[in-house]
Amino acid sequence: MKVTNNLHLPAAFVQAVSVERHNKAGCYSATTLNKGVKEIILQERHWEEFSVDAADNVWAVFGTAVHAILEKYSDGNFHEEKFDIAVSESRVTGVVDSYDMERGIIADWKTASVYKVMKGDFADWYKQGMTYAWLLKQNGLDVRRCRFIALLKDHSKSKAKTDSTYPQSPVFVYEFEITPEELTATGERITAKVKAIEEAERMADDEITPCTAEERWADADKYAVMKNGRKTAVRVFDTLIDAENCAGELGNSHYVEHRPAISRKCGEYCLCKDFCNFYKKEQGAAK
Repeated sequence: MKVTNNLHLPAAFVQAVSVERHNKAGCYSATTLNKGVKEIILQERHWEEFSVDAADNVWAVFGTAVHAILEKYSDGNFHEEKFDIAVSESRVTGVVDSYDMERGIIADWKTASVYKVMKGDFADWYKQGMTYAWLLKQNGLDVRRCRFIALLKDHSKSKAKTDSTYPQSPVFVYEFEITPEELTATGERITAKVKAIEEAERMADDEITPCTAEERWADADKYAVMKNGRKTAVRVFDTLIDAENCAGELGNSHYVEHRPAISRKCGEYCLCKDFCNFYKKEQGAAK
C-alpha cells in the first residue's frame, strides 16, 4: 500500500499510521472474518495498488496508542496472546488483548465513536469476541464472558449532561456471556466463511459474490410518499406496497419515490472500491 503525505506531516507520523498487511497468505484473523469474502480477496490481491493519505489514517494512531499503553501494565492476566488454529485448508488467528484465566473472561480494548454506541450495533464486536472464545476453546481454555471496553474518542461532557440517551461516560463497556451452543454455532460460522474464502480465491474479481448488505453497512431500500411541489417526504415506508397504498389514499398529487439502499462502508471505508464491480455498478445506478 502506498501512503501519501499531502499535508507534509512529520515522517514519524507517516510511519505510525502506515498500515501493514493484516494477514499472511492463507491466514484469516478474527477481525478479517467480519469482512465480506469479496473485500477479503480484493484487499489481498490489490494491496500494492491501494493508496491512502497519512492524514486519513489518523484514527489508527489512537487505537495503536491505547493498546501500547495498556500493554505496559501487569494485572495478572495474559496480554496480547496469539492463537492459531487450522480450519479447512487455511488458518484462523486471533490476538487477545487480555484473558483472565481464573474467571474465564476475555477483554478487548477499542477506540470507538459515540455514534456506534448510540446506534447500539455491536454485531461486529460480538462476532470478534465469539471467534476469540472459539480459538481459546480449541486450545483447551475456558471462556465464560467477553468484555469490550471502548474509549469514546468524540465524547462530549456537555451533551451527556443535557441528553439522557447520550453515553454518560467516555468509557463504554459492551459484554456478553458465552454458552456452549454459541461456541458450536461460531465454529460452524468460521468454517463456512473460511471455505467460502477458499472457493472465492479460485475466481476472478468480478465473479466473486458481492458482500452482504450487513457487511456493506447498507440500510434496506425505502419508499417515500412524495407530494407534488413538496421537497420532503410525506411518509417513508419499508415496502413498495405500503407506500403505494398510502399514496393512493392521499390522492393524485402524491407519488412514490424509490430510495435505494446506500452501502455506507463501500464509499468511505473500503479500500477495494476501485476494484469492485458491485460498487462501480451501484455508483452508476445512483447517477
